[in-house]
Amino acid sequence: MTQMSEPDGTTHLENARNRAESQGRLPLAHRVHDAWGVVYRPLLLVSALLGGCVIPPSLSVGSEDAGVNSPPAILAVRTDQAEFVEPGPVLVDRGTTAGTISMTLLDTDLADTLYVRMFLDYTVTAPNPARVTCTAPPPMPASPQRTVSCDAGPLCPPTGSGPFNMTVVVFDREPLESGTPAYQAMPPGGLKTSLFYFLKCQEPTQ
Repeated sequence: MTQMSEPDGTTHLENARNRAESQGRLPLAHRVHDAWGVVYRPLLLVSALLGGCVIPPSLSVGSEDAGVNSPPAILAVRTDQAEFVEPGPVLVDRGTTAGTISMTLLDTDLADTLYVRMFLDYTVTAPNPARVTCTAPPPMPASPQRTVSCDAGPLCPPTGSGPFNMTVVVFDREPLESGTPAYQAMPPGGLKTSLFYFLKCQEPTQ
């Protein structure tokens, strides 16, 4: 142990004598102490009148935790008939009989609205706009898990059976109308997640 962690009693006595002698010999010490009394005694009087105590203001800078944004997650994707399994191929009817595509999503940022976009044959050099869009608002009561249903009717193009490269993307900020990458740019701080499937389109069964 050092002297600071385990003080010596003799040292304390010497310091005490030094302080007493200094106060007795130097009139400056009396003036300092008198000035201290002039400033501090009114504070004590005000404190007594208010029924409280004088608490000095904190000199530390507040450090409120603003939280960290977490990315959403896709737990499951399914149609009315079957659940999608990566990478597929998955089958979807063309047109109005396609039904809906339901997604189970997870986001620990309970107040976030999630934006779902489904792209076919999307590349950065030849970006196609999303063929399906839908929105998953925060659930009530608040929960990290939510379900959204999207109309699958627009997903398949008018012709061709594929397979098409289908990318399902979930954003925790609304995608911007302009920016890079096209149709997927977000405001600063936004996060996204995606799944990939091979999609085959089929004519409606009779």
